[in-house]
Amino acid sequence: MDDEWTDYIEGQKVSPKTVKAYTISYNKLIDGLDKPLSKSTQRDILELIDELTNVPNTASSLMNVAIQVRRFYDASVDKLVNARERMKIKIDERRDIINKGKLENLPSYQDLKRHINNLYSEQKYRDFLINWLLLNYNTRNQDLQLSIVPSKKEANDLTKNYLVLRPGGTMMYVRNNYKTVGTYGPKSSTFKNAKVMRAARAFVDEKGGFKNGPIHLLSTGQNKQIDDSSIQKFIRKRTLNGISEGETNNVVTSMVDNIKDFKALQRISKNRGTSIENLITQYHLSFPLV
Repeated sequence: MDDEWTDYIEGQKVSPKTVKAYTISYNKLIDGLDKPLSKSTQRDILELIDELTNVPNTASSLMNVAIQVRRFYDASVDKLVNARERMKIKIDERRDIINKGKLENLPSYQDLKRHINNLYSEQKYRDFLINWLLLNYNTRNQDLQLSIVPSKKEANDLTKNYLVLRPGGTMMYVRNNYKTVGTYGPKSSTFKNAKVMRAARAFVDEKGGFKNGPIHLLSTGQNKQIDDSSIQKFIRKRTLNGISEGETNNVVTSMVDNIKDFKALQRISKNRGTSIENLITQYHLSFPLV
């Protein structure tokens, strides 16, 4: 590996996975240039990127590496930055088209609510709980890797998620292990819902009760918690039309966008552990960025 890249990458505080991705992009660029990246003209770099790919995301990644390396060596980047900004617009336009097509093929919010009610009527209590939490707490898959316990004192492992069936009919949903816990910290929500409580207790009874300890929501017939690598498949087998948690959230955020309910968007942001700005950008909502 050449000195230009070695000197640059040794000064970066990034993960091994990121180093590998950056290195692949750098090698693609340097293989097509006559000079080091920092010594080549911006025009030559942009022409090379145009030859290498017509995929906006790939082109943007190549530009990003070129910009970072050139900035490290105090080389000009103005043309590259402008090109990257134009490419971001193309990426957003492409994402809009894809998302619109996906949304048109997704069930409606009312469809999801009917599905949940049908699961309860059919006494599919585990499936009901999974779908209810997806819809009402805007969860990702990992959030549903939880244990049901009869009291708060048994929700004592700070690395795990719990659904606590408290006396008096209230429930507590505790999340210590979810995607953005490092940013937003553990989450704990207390709520009261008779149907959810009945479903949870019925599911616990199906599993033989609490005599042998907590009941895992995502588990085999022997109450053995499934491996994290199987969560996505396990959940999609139980959602309407096999939609993913991201698609479920797409349906919910689009419904909120249609009725212009900013407070509901704030609630989704808090539930999911993501910024409002990210929701607006990711799902292309009409709310203004603040």
